[in-house]
Parts: sequence; structure tokens; C-alpha cells
Amino acid sequence: MKLADFLERLPEPFAIELLDALPAPDRRQLLRAHGCKVPVGAGTLKRADRVGKEARMLVAALRRSTDPDQARTFLQGWLARRAEMVVAFLDAWEVPHQMGIVEEFGWVAKLDAEKVKASLEAVADKHQEPIAPLVYFAYLELPVTEQVLDVDALFRGVATPAPA
Repeated sequence: MKLADFLERLPEPFAIELLDALPAPDRRQLLRAHGCKVPVGAGTLKRADRVGKEARMLVAALRRSTDPDQARTFLQGWLARRAEMVVAFLDAWEVPHQMGIVEEFGWVAKLDAEKVKASLEAVADKHQEPIAPLVYFAYLELPVTEQVLDVDALFRGVATPAPA
């Protein structure tokens, strides 16, 4: 799945979750780089409204951007909190890495659907968050994503916030 396709289908509640997961310096840099920072001051929006507006503006800006690294930055904070999953996938795919960090990505295009499907079963036992593999696969722009995941169902699962 291409990052642009992922962003096009990204439900707003999940976009807010992704934005909230970014470390503050990365978040500020990304919002400023795309002109999406909503000022904070007396009489401004409540935090939830401000973050929602920033997320909407940022996702729209990232859709227009030709720099995939900016979209990857948007996903990195959320994925960093799921580093065990990333490591488990890389181990299952036999990709050399340092604690989930990979220097070269030529292997992504060579992964076949059967190997990815088998890794999903192994990783699912450890990680109960159904959307997590989709986010990682979009980050990688994994070509076989739609063959191994029900993308529509995963997006529906994050389209509305979970009840408190």
C-alpha cells in the first residue's frame, strides 16, 4: 500500500491518534513545515478541537506533498510505541536490523504475500492491535498489503473513537 493511499483513506480519529503519538519536536516541525500549526492563546480552540484541526490540515498537506519522508515521520511516533511488533516482523522476514532500525529497504519489494501472511499469524499472537500491521505496511509501502490484510475492515475499526 502506498503512503498516499493510506493517507487518503485515513479516518480523522486515527489521524489524531497518530499526531498525538509524535514526540513534541517532531510534531512541531511537521506542523510548521506544512503550515498546519494552530496558534494557542487566549480564546483559542480547546485542545481537542485544535488537535483535530491540525490533524485534518496536516493529512491534507501530506496528501499533496511529494516527499514520502514527511508522511513517514507522521507515522513514526505511533510505530515507535509498537517497536516490538516491528522487530517481530523484521525477524519473521529475516531482514537484518538493529532493534527494528533498517538501513536499506530493497527487500520490501521482494517480500511475497505468503511470507507476509505467515508473519501476520506469528505477530498476531503477541500484538492485539489489528490496525498496527497496516500502519507499518503503509510506512514501508509494502506492495502485497491488500493481498494479506482486509484494509477496509481495519480502517472501519479505527473510524470512530473507542468508547471511554
